[in-house]
Amino acid sequence: MNISVVIPTYNRKRNLVALLNNLNNSTQPVDEVIIVDAGSEWLTNTDYPNLNIQHLSSIPSVCVQRNMGIRAARSEWIFLCDDDIEVPADYLQKITAYIQQHREAGAVSGQVLQQENGNWTATYPVYSAKQLIIRYIFGLGIWGEIRCISDNFFIKRIKRYYVRKGNHIARSGWPVITDFSGENFTVPVFGLGASVIRKNWLVHSPYDERLDKYGIGDNYGVSIGFPGTGIHVLNNAFVYHHQEQMNRLQHPLQYYRRVLALDYFIRTKKELKNVRRISFAWSLFGNILVFLFSRNWLMVDAAKKTFFRVVFRKNPYAEGAASNKTIIEPKL
Repeated sequence: MNISVVIPTYNRKRNLVALLNNLNNSTQPVDEVIIVDAGSEWLTNTDYPNLNIQHLSSIPSVCVQRNMGIRAARSEWIFLCDDDIEVPADYLQKITAYIQQHREAGAVSGQVLQQENGNWTATYPVYSAKQLIIRYIFGLGIWGEIRCISDNFFIKRIKRYYVRKGNHIARSGWPVITDFSGENFTVPVFGLGASVIRKNWLVHSPYDERLDKYGIGDNYGVSIGFPGTGIHVLNNAFVYHHQEQMNRLQHPLQYYRRVLALDYFIRTKKELKNVRRISFAWSLFGNILVFLFSRNWLMVDAAKKTFFRVVFRKNPYAEGAASNKTIIEPKL
């Protein structure tokens, strides 16, 4: 397999050097590494004997940077890799072996582990029956196994519902990923920051350059446009996402922009024609209640403003698209 690596970066030289060291030690060779740099601290030492590195200059925008790297790539397959990802030496080898055995797979990722309470995890299981009921009633997203134990008939019925539905997009538009079983599983949307994807899939479903420069919500819009069985995720391959805090938004603004991005995609993506806007609005009302109960007042304020933006169709992304604007930065 011929693989081009595309890395968007912005003044994260330390992270970039660590990632290039990972790729240089990869047991699966890559044809080229395309660094799309929007910062002022360009890498000067490119002495990596196993890597063919090229630098491209860009404006600060993750979506613009990724699209630029994808267009420049010479290979049939592209490894999209965020600059704060730690890639084990055998990661790409496991993914390429899977692709060669499963020709229908056009987008493959391993598990992406993040630090939560001192532990590396890729999922956020639902342990509480109360939390499960709230997510079910309001059609909220789930990204983890359902592990609450209860003899309650209603809880058992909800659990059977999620088993029957499998990994899917809810009528509210949120991803519901509850089945992580087996050697691999498939999902309709996924974070693509450590994925190997056919270049023609990415050309057909590019990153939307109207989103903010941080690319909040960007992978959802790309993933939903993929053909076939969606994204294949391997349970025997994993990377570490270090979540570098430089150039990262605070949670209330992240939430605000992520919801606005989803609303924008619901309004513009034909693949989401089965999503009901009333269900989406209902889910946002549910989020307001969740934040109220947890007394997270900053998130309550962000959720209320988001709710009214969506209900009254005042989405800055949709308004900017109508005026052919790019890199729109919605303010709270």
